[in-house]
Amino acid sequence: MAIAAMFAVACSKDDDNKKDDPKPDDPPTPEYTGPVEGTSEWSVVGTLLESNWGSGAHGDYVCAESDGVFVLKNVKLVATDEFKFRQNKAWDNAYKGVFASLGAAFDVDNEPGGDNIKPGLDGIYDLYLNVASAQAAIVAKDGAAPSWKPAGPVAAAITIDGDFADWAALKAGTFSQTYGDEDATHPALTHCKVYADAEKVYVYVEWDMEFIEDTAWVPFHCYINTDGNEATGGYADQFSDACSDILLEGAVYADNEICSYWSGGYPWIGEANASGWGWAPDTDNVFPDDSPTEGAGVDGKYEFSIDRQMFAAVGFPFADVFSIGFDIQQNWSSVGILPNAAPTEDNAAGVVASLKVTTQK
Repeated sequence: MAIAAMFAVACSKDDDNKKDDPKPDDPPTPEYTGPVEGTSEWSVVGTLLESNWGSGAHGDYVCAESDGVFVLKNVKLVATDEFKFRQNKAWDNAYKGVFASLGAAFDVDNEPGGDNIKPGLDGIYDLYLNVASAQAAIVAKDGAAPSWKPAGPVAAAITIDGDFADWAALKAGTFSQTYGDEDATHPALTHCKVYADAEKVYVYVEWDMEFIEDTAWVPFHCYINTDGNEATGGYADQFSDACSDILLEGAVYADNEICSYWSGGYPWIGEANASGWGWAPDTDNVFPDDSPTEGAGVDGKYEFSIDRQMFAAVGFPFADVFSIGFDIQQNWSSVGILPNAAPTEDNAAGVVASLKVTTQK
């Protein structure tokens, strides 16, 4: 009996010792270090983190690029966040769409109107944009990228005939566009799209007819930074980057109900990045025999093409990425400029950079 009692006491002591052993601490939660940014031309902007639609402490969060797909990883979202993807930290190409489900691609577009992307999620995620397929996706942190739909043809063909339905068929991400600010100093030009392939540059423009008194013909200018180099060219009067290499000067004529456009080409001969009318005189038109443009349209809406081979033949080949701007005049005084912005205290004229365009190949 004594032995049994001693054994019972020994077992009880061992049990007490086990209860007193400390438990290991839970591993510490890793500190959140923010999104993993890249150096591409596409970024994410919205209410998330410190963006505040580009005006917050951080502004835009820049995406990385891999095989034509843009991604911003390690993004902390709350359920009330909303955002867009935008190109060059500007609103000319800003993509939004209706989020469907985590890990699945959903369609996006850059047309005006519509809601921002509203995931309604709390947590850390990776944000994807596929410009070629016009889709985006929200994926769990470090999850697999989604399956994208086939990109399809780069673009529908543009026919210069005054019928603009083919512009609506252009695939999102294959063209550049900008909208005029109604408070701009020269607001008559309201919208333009520019699409470029290996042979031609195609332009669609709209203007407000209330600013045009003489409807028989309207002076129209197209300013092109053909080499894509901001250190060459000029004309700070219209564009903040002041790098236009050549001017297409001509007029849009109202021929019955269909407009036409004839233009000559005049190189910049002033100092680099300077202001003033530093263009070659009329006698130095580099296209003396034939216009490099073909155009058609109706009052207030117009499309034209620019022949790249003709430009190359006179020493102005287009780079794969170039920039372009426009003005429309009344009595040879500008009433519309694109791109534009509303005046501010620091920018009284609302002057902005010319519109960047990427050639589709």
